[in-house]
Amino acid sequence: MSNNSPKRWQITRRGLLIGLGGAGVLALGWAVGLPKLRLAISDAVEGTEKPFSRGAPKVSPTVWFTINPDNKIILNVQKIEMGQGILTALAQIAAEELDIAWERINVRMADTGSGVDDANGTGNSESVVSHYLPLRQAAATLVVMLKTAAASQLGVAAGSLTSQDATITSNDGRSLTFGAVVAAHTGEWVVPEDAPTLKPNSAFRYIGKSQPRVDLPGKVTGEVKYGHDMRLPNMLWGVVARPVKFGATIASVDQKDAATMPGVHTVVVEKDFVAVAAETKSQAQTALNTMDIVWTEPATPITQQAIENAVTVIPNQGVIIQHEGEPETLLADNSRIITLAYRTPMAVHAHLEPQAAIVDVQPDKVDAWVSTQVPAGMASGIADAIGRKADEVTVHPVFLGGGFGRRLDASLGAEAARLSAAAKRPVMIQWNRAEEFRNGFVRPPTHHVMQGSVDDDGHISVLSHHQASGDVLLTIFPPIVGDILGWDIGAVRGAKLYYTAKGGKQTIAQRVKLPIATSFWRGLGLLADGFAIEGFIDELAKSVSMDPLAFRLKNLPDTPFGNRMKGVLQAVADLAKWGTPLPAGRAYGIACSADAGTCVAQIAEVSVTGTTINVHHVYAAVDAGLVINPDGVKAQTEGGIMMGVSSTLIEEFVVVDGEAGAINFDKYPLLRNSQAPDISVVIVGGGDEPGGMGEPPIGPVAGAIANAVFALTGQRLTSLPLRLA
Repeated sequence: MSNNSPKRWQITRRGLLIGLGGAGVLALGWAVGLPKLRLAISDAVEGTEKPFSRGAPKVSPTVWFTINPDNKIILNVQKIEMGQGILTALAQIAAEELDIAWERINVRMADTGSGVDDANGTGNSESVVSHYLPLRQAAATLVVMLKTAAASQLGVAAGSLTSQDATITSNDGRSLTFGAVVAAHTGEWVVPEDAPTLKPNSAFRYIGKSQPRVDLPGKVTGEVKYGHDMRLPNMLWGVVARPVKFGATIASVDQKDAATMPGVHTVVVEKDFVAVAAETKSQAQTALNTMDIVWTEPATPITQQAIENAVTVIPNQGVIIQHEGEPETLLADNSRIITLAYRTPMAVHAHLEPQAAIVDVQPDKVDAWVSTQVPAGMASGIADAIGRKADEVTVHPVFLGGGFGRRLDASLGAEAARLSAAAKRPVMIQWNRAEEFRNGFVRPPTHHVMQGSVDDDGHISVLSHHQASGDVLLTIFPPIVGDILGWDIGAVRGAKLYYTAKGGKQTIAQRVKLPIATSFWRGLGLLADGFAIEGFIDELAKSVSMDPLAFRLKNLPDTPFGNRMKGVLQAVADLAKWGTPLPAGRAYGIACSADAGTCVAQIAEVSVTGTTINVHHVYAAVDAGLVINPDGVKAQTEGGIMMGVSSTLIEEFVVVDGEAGAINFDKYPLLRNSQAPDISVVIVGGGDEPGGMGEPPIGPVAGAIANAVFALTGQRLTSLPLRLA
């Protein structure tokens, strides 16, 4: 994370993602050597910088924006609203540069093929980051184009025109609305080659100020449609046979009389796909239940213990993704080395709305309404599943009842498409909660070995983090990418060490292939890695009897990043009045982390009742650079903290007898209102560009709570969910 070490060879984020297509990564490895390649890739995807983005679509402003005759302006984007408020933030950016009244702008989640296709989808805390400048430039360019057209229509020089609230006015007082200019325009719109002049920050009207959520009215009235709400005329309901045991595959199928049962329209029996489409969902499910499906279970039973054994740090294994100084020598020779091991379990997404898709396969086109974070990727996945071209498939985005990375795969749309192609009618498939728990993917378990020592003056002398994890990001790439990298980019979000270590530091990532599907979960590896690192930093502070806040401030680097982290630590300390005596039976714990260009520090206030840990209050300080919507930043912080507290105290997904140990919330409880802490948030920092906000606030939660428990009880808890003896 430090920028002090010389780099002999670098790759760009853009080159990285292109290269990860397969052959490129082989060529790079051959040219520069595998260890150098791996370190370069690690630097390129560093979690404390802005995440990689291909950027917002570089298309004509006339595609970004639709201007109606009534002078209403529609912003077309392909970022998906799933409760995070992204449509509001993007509307603020556009309205700012258009210089229009807030009420005049609407936002539409655009269909695939509309010109604003975004291959990145919605995730990785990058929506605002990737769209901020391109969207401002598009809006400013649009104003220039409208002025040019208005000048022709009014017979004046474009330079003599002014624009305010979607109205262009000449020196002699004549005016045309944007809508009128567009209605009167003939011919092609010409995009000027010169980049427009953007507003200075000092002139912002909307950026940096809280605005009402643009999606809220439709949600209150019920106008907003989620995946489960969609219906089409003449549609069928589909159900798919899914295994109960992990790793089971279909061995044989006896359809019996399923095809002739009431309401049944189509039965599909293929090697890897058995499904029924009927007039009602219950009819389809009854027919599927009638079939005699034999499943072949894995030769080696999948057990919880086997998974935990596999996800265990093994000395001298893994890939070095961060290396400064001579940590190996100090770790071997220093008698003051402290070693602690940490574990985090598997977890499910538990989003409010399970998966849903309705697909209509027609001879000349395919239409799909799918609960997805990646419409463009979903279109490709559907096309591949039914042997069509991607440009024949149109995915119409819908609102999502939560995402958290669960909706980044295309399997659901592919299932509905296969069944629709066979039935020759639209087909709706809705997952239930049991299917989500059994057949979705989960957050991978992790194991961490932390080692380090501290000098008598309170400076860290050496620091090491060796992490083992199941796959996260590699699940979406060809297998060769994982074989070359040897580590998972997503699993190490937050894993690298940003504290200064005088003698050296290192981070080692050990990839573990598991027999259960793992992938994205909010923050990727951020919660787990933050739990291990920040818990260990507290332990190092204890070894020299230093205050945990003072120890962190002393050992963060004197760099722009280090000073930002010190800023949020001091801000949260001021907010919580760190150092002020608390009521008897309560204690504070502090932690910090960084991700997607955003620094976050948190203080948790806890008490203990018997063996129950109570989190009463979480204080948070956030430096997200240039803040678009303060209410949005606070809401994302609150949401991330609540999800983090739930994961820290309660959530644990386990395998029992080769299958899911829980198939609903009776055995996989979430944080209840009665357990929810109060939350206080302060926004600090600033700058010229925004950082990400969807995931960073979850990073410090577990560490802050565990450190508070230690301060109160003297027990250093090193496994999630936290359990007192």
